[in-house]
Amino acid sequence: MVGCVYIHEIAGMLIQNRKRYRWDRIGMVLGCFALVSVALASWVAPKDMKTGSEEVLAHPEQIMEKVPALDPRPIVKIQASPALVEEEVKPCSCNRHVLKLAKNPYTQHRKAARNLPHSFFVKDKSELQAGLRNGKLVEVKDGRGYHVSALSHSHAVLLPEVKKLLQDMANDFADLLVGTPSEGTKFRVTSLTRTAWQQSRLGRKNYNAIDEASTHSYGASFDIAFTDRPDNSAGCSAPTRAMQKVLSEYQNQKRILVIPEKDCMHVTLRP
Repeated sequence: MVGCVYIHEIAGMLIQNRKRYRWDRIGMVLGCFALVSVALASWVAPKDMKTGSEEVLAHPEQIMEKVPALDPRPIVKIQASPALVEEEVKPCSCNRHVLKLAKNPYTQHRKAARNLPHSFFVKDKSELQAGLRNGKLVEVKDGRGYHVSALSHSHAVLLPEVKKLLQDMANDFADLLVGTPSEGTKFRVTSLTRTAWQQSRLGRKNYNAIDEASTHSYGASFDIAFTDRPDNSAGCSAPTRAMQKVLSEYQNQKRILVIPEKDCMHVTLRP
């Protein structure tokens, strides 16, 4: 009986030792697992990684502003296609070197200007404005066969009958070019009515501008300097011949007086 009790006590001690031994081993395993986890985490994480309490990373756009990316590719300059570059169309000259016309004395021009029905001497801009109000002068704008150049020493106005002459000449000029490569060419009017002050100012630079009363100051004359083609496929020969023909016919019909000047044709209406 005593032996049984002794054996029972020994068995209880073994069971207690076995339970204690198991918990120790479990604790050891867990401790090793924790150490291994910490070691792996420190090895995987980047060295410059910051915790939440440290400085917050900048926005990617801010980083790009601070460190611009460099493009290693060479810079290539793109040139416009020749087809896209507008081709310059130079004007054809309309002066005494290319148009052969009889020269009417300037005394005849001045006499004709003074004898036109609505003619009056345009002394200054106020008189020019008065002439527009009472109908003795009319505005001149671009039309078929002609266009008015940018004016610096005259105004785009004429006597009504002189404007009619300009339009008739331009229509005849345009008619002569219909059906030719030069169709659409216009002659350029470079001077119209000048005040006496403008005439005096121009006379200092241009010897063609006489010191006495000019026919331009009566609204009776205009100057033709160039013909402008629509494109370079149209030559200068046809417009030049057309201008020659129109001026010759009007001169022969005694409708106009002409003075071929250095840079233009000075045209005055006859009464």
